[in-house]
Amino acid sequence: MAPDIEVDSLDVWYGQARALKEVTLHLGPGKVLALIGPSGCGKSTFLRVLNRMIDRAPQVRVKGAVRVGAFEVLAGDVDVTALRRTVGMVFQQPNPFPMTIFDNVAYGPRIAGLRQMAKLRQTVEDSLKKAALWDEVRGKLRRSAMSLSGGQQQRLCIARALAVNPQVLLLDEPTASLDPVSTAKIEELIVQFKTHYTMVIVTHNLQQAARVSDAVAFFEHGRLVEMGPTHDIFTAPRERRTEEFLTGRV
Repeated sequence: MAPDIEVDSLDVWYGQARALKEVTLHLGPGKVLALIGPSGCGKSTFLRVLNRMIDRAPQVRVKGAVRVGAFEVLAGDVDVTALRRTVGMVFQQPNPFPMTIFDNVAYGPRIAGLRQMAKLRQTVEDSLKKAALWDEVRGKLRRSAMSLSGGQQQRLCIARALAVNPQVLLLDEPTASLDPVSTAKIEELIVQFKTHYTMVIVTHNLQQAARVSDAVAFFEHGRLVEMGPTHDIFTAPRERRTEEFLTGRV
């Protein structure tokens, strides 16, 4: 079963700059949470805390408690490699590895120790089917991933994330660089994945947030201003700042 996510009093500093301020929230299993808010408000920082990608930032300091399923994410003894297998991530710009389509998807399972070619082939096929890409590349698996279109590359990156059997997917503006047709395909995947994964998506597209999410969290200046069911946030936000953002006054 997809896990829940619980965050309690999360603070993040980059040097002396405080990027997140006492963020507390809970997301139920198998739900999609959309993070919205102005640029620089802490959305991507929050996303990167959930699988410890934040560790790669210079002079970063994190305080608080974050739990993803059974993982105490910020604990000193957490197995970060196992955490990142459980919590997959897809970035704003498609970032396929400079290798074949097959090897891109097989990369994670190989790192995890899978060597049997028959099982690798099945894993690659299953992952590409889940990402709605199999029919487009089934005869081209030995071609470079760089030969794919931007939308196909992003779905390949989703297939690569799925190949290691994650339980959570983090998506950082996954359609920002894509055309409307490719964007629609990615959104369809997010909706289909709801029963299998817990998902957190950063988006600047409010219509996209309304279409794909179960809950919305509005961030401003590093603070979580408001979180609630998607319909409630868009039709009757409790906070004035949320309403001002949604109506374009911020």
